Amino acid sequence: MQSTTEFSRETVSAVLIIKNEAAYIERALNSLVWCDEIVVVDSYSTDDTQKICQDATAPWASKIRFFQQTWLGFSEQRNFAMKQSSSQWIFFLDGDESCSGELATKIQNTLLNHQNSQQPINYKIRRQEFFLGKPIHYGIWNPSYHVRLFQKGALQFKGDVHEGLFGNGETREIHEPIIHVEDLNIERFLNKLNLYTSLQAKNDYETGLRTNFVRILLSFPAMFYKNYLYYRSYRDGKEGFIISVLEGISRTVRHLKIWQFQRLASRNKESL
Repeated sequence: MQSTTEFSRETVSAVLIIKNEAAYIERALNSLVWCDEIVVVDSYSTDDTQKICQDATAPWASKIRFFQQTWLGFSEQRNFAMKQSSSQWIFFLDGDESCSGELATKIQNTLLNHQNSQQPINYKIRRQEFFLGKPIHYGIWNPSYHVRLFQKGALQFKGDVHEGLFGNGETREIHEPIIHVEDLNIERFLNKLNLYTSLQAKNDYETGLRTNFVRILLSFPAMFYKNYLYYRSYRDGKEGFIISVLEGISRTVRHLKIWQFQRLASRNKESL
């Protein structure tokens, strides 16, 4: 028999933008079979991501709508993906995340109760972070809440990196978690570091931020102190120490890339 929640609640589309997530996408899709549809926008993966998504025998086979789109940038890719959805609500998930069972139940009950609401409500959802197989509870990664659930048409993404959502409505929090990749390790962190520091450095430079060798020199100790002591990452043990080191490296690399933009601009100016 169909439950009252399933019968009465407002509809929701899970939306994912992905590329080369073969290692994690099955876990993500399995956690979303409770949704009314699953919209996946793939940036032409070169691994088995598409094959896994379009498996006709998978539990999500009747729910998935699979699209391929050349990468447009984080915000535009997400906005494109939202336009492909047909439900009243959007629930965003990354390819290396999964929706916990508690969160699935919470969202369905929330959408059931929302039918009497007269204004848009956006929901920040807690993300449980992991590093080297251990849950992380301190440091600059926490508290980790992101707007992931909102009504279609209420919000739009803007920004090239750490993209934000802009629009109307009241924002509330959901504490039942999204589970981030549970096997995040040093190699995966460093692979992401190169991409994100390049995007952030470009954005920083274009918005007027400048650096110098004193800032470059101090960026590592300042970031390490901020994460390890101020945000109490030491309470996560050796994993917290390693994260603090890696975040210090990330901040240093970002400043070096800003300096590289400055150097290139100076040379171009001299050549005129």
